[in-house]
Amino acid sequence: MENKASVSIVLCTYNGEKYVREQIDSLLAQSYPIHEIIIQDDGSTDHTWEILQAYAAKHAVIRTFKNEGEHGVNANFLSALHRATGDYIAISDQDDIWERDKIETQMRCIGDKLLCSGHSRPFSTDGSFAYFDNRPRNVNIFRMMFLGLPGHTLLCKRALINLLPPIESPIYKVTLYDAVLSIIAASYDSIVYCNKVLVNFRRHAEATTYNDYSSSLPSWRNALTELTWSLNHYKEIRKKVVPIFQGKLMLMEGLHSNIADFIEAREAMRMETKQGVFAFLRLQYLLTKNYKKLFHTPGGGPVKLLRAMLYPIMQLYMYH
Repeated sequence: MENKASVSIVLCTYNGEKYVREQIDSLLAQSYPIHEIIIQDDGSTDHTWEILQAYAAKHAVIRTFKNEGEHGVNANFLSALHRATGDYIAISDQDDIWERDKIETQMRCIGDKLLCSGHSRPFSTDGSFAYFDNRPRNVNIFRMMFLGLPGHTLLCKRALINLLPPIESPIYKVTLYDAVLSIIAASYDSIVYCNKVLVNFRRHAEATTYNDYSSSLPSWRNALTELTWSLNHYKEIRKKVVPIFQGKLMLMEGLHSNIADFIEAREAMRMETKQGVFAFLRLQYLLTKNYKKLFHTPGGGPVKLLRAMLYPIMQLYMYH
């Protein structure tokens, strides 16, 4: 019998009684054998904990933990990730539904990389906005340092968890755990993307990360809206985002990678933290030079080149 590498699934919950049963059922139904399912609750005030206990009583693979009070998304996931004992660790949200072969597919894809992701197909049962972008993702550090991979799609090697900053690091005050994982793995050119739907991503208004992003979908009209809004709110939003960039720069300066893309990306992030015309022009130069690596999909073209020139301004729309 083949000796397969062990996989831990880490699921964090908070007031998830409405949907968590469907997700746990999809985890238990995985075609790849699961070493353990760690479920950590963040002080739910509904019946989530009772549901988790009922599942744990029936399935020995499930280990449940409960925080004293609310720790928040970052602290909950980070502490739960460090409880995992598998060779590989997959991250789960409480309200999605996984494809039955999600883990099997990712274990085939990951190879010698640190991190694996794939398509997340949004769906809604309450009328919330849901749009599926099935284009293969660009996972270069120039993209990942601005917009990382969604945590609910990730499977990683234990070595990546060992590279995380300590839970008490100030980086986590401004950067979500999944963005930190994405930046670290991309800094070592160690992400693989499976061009396949892995997760059915439930969009609902009560979700922590829900937003209606229809105004950010690719179109000339939306691009003009982003540019106009960012110009009108430039100084205001820069004050908001500079601490975020400072946190990401702190993370990147703590990594020891000699990859050329990483070195230039780190310099670009350093320029993001500075004020003045020189820093702006230097940032614009670095992003324009690396424009084929900057956007959702890799590759070039005159439209992407123009967008790269305007990116130091237009990116601010993400924080509106």
